[in-house]
Amino acid sequence: QEYELTYFWWEALELARKLVLTGAVLLIPEERAFVRLVVATLVCVCYSVAIAIVRPYNRVEDDVLAVATSLVLLLFFLGANWTTIFLGIEERYQGADPADVLGFSSLTGLVNSMIALVGAVLIFFLIGAIFAARRVAKLPTFRLVSTKQLPELTLAHGLKWHLFNSHIWSTG
Repeated sequence: QEYELTYFWWEALELARKLVLTGAVLLIPEERAFVRLVVATLVCVCYSVAIAIVRPYNRVEDDVLAVATSLVLLLFFLGANWTTIFLGIEERYQGADPADVLGFSSLTGLVNSMIALVGAVLIFFLIGAIFAARRVAKLPTFRLVSTKQLPELTLAHGLKWHLFNSHIWSTG
């Protein structure tokens, strides 16, 4: 189980998000490509906020990774939005300078900035993941011999304690 029990439904939400991003936006006519990007951007924003608030995964590392990948996808959609706006300004307003609106005078500068931003975010989360992994690796834990995973310990309603009784019989 990768999700906490109260968030068993999260996988259905994840699949719905993927379906919207890969299929439902295609129902929007191609002439409205910018609207497709806006819808995809809004879906990514809502999903990123939901993951950050709900934290549905059992492991903190999975929550952080889900937020990171969602934010990187959001940055890609924002870059696509800005690129579409840039090209639209150049196409529709022949004398206009896109730098007046977006702050970039060339498409190359815009794309390079987005690549640098995505790279910086990835490096930031990679550093965070390394620190988290080092911290978790130092914690002593009990592991099941058969799977090397943590044992799943659930408490029945009204109980407060677990008893872990481990012993080795040996004869001398």
